[in-house]
Amino acid sequence: MVTIVAAAAGMSGCRLGPVACPAVGQVTGVSVTVAAWYSASVGTLHLKACQEGACDEGDLVLQPGSVAVDQGCSTEKEGACSAAPSYDGTVRGLLELPRLTESPMEATVTGTSRSGTPLPTRTLTFTPKGSYPFGEQCQRFVTATLVLDDQGLRQE
Repeated sequence: MVTIVAAAAGMSGCRLGPVACPAVGQVTGVSVTVAAWYSASVGTLHLKACQEGACDEGDLVLQPGSVAVDQGCSTEKEGACSAAPSYDGTVRGLLELPRLTESPMEATVTGTSRSGTPLPTRTLTFTPKGSYPFGEQCQRFVTATLVLDDQGLRQE
């Protein structure tokens, strides 16, 4: 009887036992996305992030932002799907932090325009978000994602 149940479970796509978690890591830090319509105004950015009495700061290396565009799935190989990047006009930078928790944090962004004039200083107090992107049986990831535009700084 057990053999029949196990065989039926295998044929129906059900899994018996624990589900494996993907072997992926996460770089912890605060990421800043500059809105597409504001990115042409930004030359450099510097971020200071303080949490639980400790501060880290640094210049952000700004990279072009993108979104994933679905390229469909192959009928040749079951489950083989792909996506391609499409640049969306944003720029993104990351300040790596040795620790990141779900405690409130203060972030201050300064920088210069492409012509070298100072950008307005923007400060935001927010709480990083925790989630289980691969299910609760897998590692919890904490993220701190901010968006900068000419109106200020906000949490995404």
